[in-house]
Amino acid sequence: MGIKQTGLGSSVHRLFAAGILSLIISLSFAGADRAEGAVEYVVHVSVDGLRSDAVVFLGPEHLPNFHRMRIAGIYTENARTDYDYTVTLPNHACMLTARPVLGEDGHGVSFNSDPGTTFEAVKGFYIAGVFDVVHDNGHSTAMFASKSKFDFFERSWDGVNGAPDLVGTDDGRDKIDTYVNVGDTEALIDSFVAHTTDSPHTYSFVHFVDPDAVGHDSGWNSTAYYHSVMRVDTLLGRIFDLIDGGPMDGVTAVILTADHGGTGSSHDNPLLPENYTVPLYVTGPGVPAGAGIYSFNPVSRLDPLGTRPDYDASPQPVRNGGTSNLALDLLGLGPIPGSVINAGQDLDVTAPNGVLPEAQITGPEEGALFESPATIEIGAAARGNSIERVEFYADWVEIGEDTSSPYAHTWQDVMPGEYTISVRAIQADGMAAVARIDIEVVSVTGGLTGEGMGEVRIYPNPASGGSTVYFSLSKPAYVELVLYDTLGRRIDTALAGLRGPGSHRAGLETDRLTPGFYFYRMRMGSAVSSGKFLVLR
Repeated sequence: MGIKQTGLGSSVHRLFAAGILSLIISLSFAGADRAEGAVEYVVHVSVDGLRSDAVVFLGPEHLPNFHRMRIAGIYTENARTDYDYTVTLPNHACMLTARPVLGEDGHGVSFNSDPGTTFEAVKGFYIAGVFDVVHDNGHSTAMFASKSKFDFFERSWDGVNGAPDLVGTDDGRDKIDTYVNVGDTEALIDSFVAHTTDSPHTYSFVHFVDPDAVGHDSGWNSTAYYHSVMRVDTLLGRIFDLIDGGPMDGVTAVILTADHGGTGSSHDNPLLPENYTVPLYVTGPGVPAGAGIYSFNPVSRLDPLGTRPDYDASPQPVRNGGTSNLALDLLGLGPIPGSVINAGQDLDVTAPNGVLPEAQITGPEEGALFESPATIEIGAAARGNSIERVEFYADWVEIGEDTSSPYAHTWQDVMPGEYTISVRAIQADGMAAVARIDIEVVSVTGGLTGEGMGEVRIYPNPASGGSTVYFSLSKPAYVELVLYDTLGRRIDTALAGLRGPGSHRAGLETDRLTPGFYFYRMRMGSAVSSGKFLVLR
């Protein structure tokens, strides 16, 4: 693991005279007064090898944090990679420099391994990135990477190879203040949390390797691949846990995209839609909840549907390479010098003041505690331009809606656990806003002689063959496990009979079920547990 804190170099860095002039002009423009309402922090996330259809297929039940970004933010499942390359290092270079790979304006990184050199050595002149603009305007930067080849970026913008700071106070040449490279993404997020809790960086870039690594080993959209995406969702949840309720809450934007997709065990062919189609999600203050990026930008961007537009197409599609200039725009800073993707910073993701409605949860209170099986009355208030409806969510799964004030929903038979309850108020014009609280439901105190029941777990979930249900009892009890389809129809009684105290397991013949989602309801004496599982092929 490499961790590098801020270093202020003083050696003279060679730049062509024209490059210096361009950098001065561009960065001086970037240093203009921050736009009113600009966010204070941006967390820029790249999920290596993430396919959009995997997020849609697994749904909020398995990917609550990805779907949080779709429900509470602006999004598309149909963004594009670079036109010529659908591999890791070239596309991350696009994300960080807002340049294509090839051409006079390209960054020139067409290779996919670290050559031990720099952008300048490859291209013949200095290539500025998002870190230049943030750092040179007096703000802090960080990169948390999970592939060793990302050392190329650190080296290109370090205290020796970074350009002189020509904007305001000289903050040195080292553009990335904190650099961490760890292959274990759980340890990587541990480091992110440690570095961010007390002193957040203005701009942080976070890279998750998991889906790409598993895609190469087991195939894209395999069961193992889906599990890797679920793992990333858990890590993404830790980022949101850090933001929510702390000093970053309400002033932080999160941008998430991918460098490429994949099919089979590869992603090299840029002609395949499975490779060049990627998601792009944005959440943060002023971002309309649940809006489509293309419908929100009808003039500047055109949904390519199933096509692969080149860089001469007009309007352009939304590209992953434009996310760095988007991050700078949200921070109230100008574009990267020499950039060409979203260089006009005309990709809009926030609504003007007064356009979005206001949403509020009137009950229960934040942190409320309930006893299982709970009945929770959720109340909401909404104010805006002709509120059409209010939607209710539990852990970002929709549980109901109401079209008239006072807005309310009754959530019944809630089992033990910690939950995020959210409401989304939607105006007639489609503009929407979200409010959320966290609650907890504790185990029933009656049931099995006051001792409750153990955790019920189905593994593997998702299942592609047989699966197993694990449970435990504190005393003998009659146990029944019933399976339902998504329409609530009872399809099978998978287990029925008396079981003694202790830990138990029972096989589920999920290989006989049609692929899709199913519900289970397990009764153990007077205690009940329910949940959802996914069958794949």
